[in-house]
Amino acid sequence: MERIVRMCLATALALSAAACGVSEFGDFVKDESNGVWVGPSSGGTAVSQSTTYVTAFDYPEGYDWRRNPEKGSVRCSLVVFADDRPVLKVPVGDVYSVSDDPDMHRVIDGHLYTDFAADNQTVIKKDGKPFLSFEGRESVEDMIFKGDTLHLLCHKRDGKGFTYRVNGEPVLERDNGYTFSRLICHEGSVFFAFSEQILSSEGNKERYYCFKNGAVEQTALREDVKKVWDVSFHKGAVCCLASLTGIAEPVLISKTGLQALPLPYGTNIVSGQVFSAGDAIGVEMILSSESAISSALWLDGRLCQSFASGAVVSSIWTGDAGVACVLNPRSVDDRGSVFRMGEIFDIPEEYSCFGEKSIDMADGMLTVGLSSLAGNRPLLWKDGDVDEVDVNGYICTVSSVVPL
Repeated sequence: MERIVRMCLATALALSAAACGVSEFGDFVKDESNGVWVGPSSGGTAVSQSTTYVTAFDYPEGYDWRRNPEKGSVRCSLVVFADDRPVLKVPVGDVYSVSDDPDMHRVIDGHLYTDFAADNQTVIKKDGKPFLSFEGRESVEDMIFKGDTLHLLCHKRDGKGFTYRVNGEPVLERDNGYTFSRLICHEGSVFFAFSEQILSSEGNKERYYCFKNGAVEQTALREDVKKVWDVSFHKGAVCCLASLTGIAEPVLISKTGLQALPLPYGTNIVSGQVFSAGDAIGVEMILSSESAISSALWLDGRLCQSFASGAVVSSIWTGDAGVACVLNPRSVDDRGSVFRMGEIFDIPEEYSCFGEKSIDMADGMLTVGLSSLAGNRPLLWKDGDVDEVDVNGYICTVSSVVPL
């Protein structure tokens, strides 16, 4: 539900599919063996300072990528920018095993990783070249490296369960239930949380678990738990956002105890997520009222921001400096906004975020990828200033690499 709410406006207006092929682009050099084009400074080299990577789909000039009338035959490429410089371009399409779905790629440490399901196999590419494959049609929900070891959290494409994999090999498989869609590395151990349905005398009930230190542990063991909205890891301990019998407000359960989170008057929780913002523990919720849905933020149990009716967080950044997020326009006649640690800034008219990973911060600079509802060039919003990105298409992800 949460994912649907966040993506509904952008998906309805823009995210049509592309096909295969690639167009000429600046000083790129083509690797004839795989169709990948590499720019003057390729992605994935050693990073000596913070670098912000942006990915965007690029269509032929003049092509209406919002309607995509030539779906299945139009040329398209996935372009990676590093600090505004194009550094990599990968052809998109089934023949290349690269998807036009904006959720099926990510940049990690300067490298582009794509996932693609074909026949009964899932293929992962690195910078457009084969990297890893395994049996089964799965979509990668999250991916992290611990040293040279790749950890994957995948959902099965038939909708029946998920798989946690290490270097492609299954470590934990479930035929029902769902994960909370992120992997966390803490003190050398990988953590994630998931839910399963079980049969009981009262019908189907959900049970909540976490994978921690290589083993499955049950969490949210309280008998009065009605629903767990999210499970996360904060300052070395498991915490969760839940609804309990007898308590009207959602509660945050952590190592410090149980804390009810006050809701704005006349609202109910639709979904929520828990995050760390430095030493503070935060919660972002989507709320419903009689008139509309909206978002709100809490830090350490205190309601710190309730957004206007109809304003929903589409992409969020959290870190030691606090929390920032982007709220898409509520209609084509409205303007979206960026929330940055207590301040709210309007974004340009007829622009929106077309993805859940379109915001990041490095060296105190907040960068947001904005795409045009009118089909114009996308923009990078940088602490209030905007730069145009030279593609005929839309921005998918923004991610920053900060050297250790």
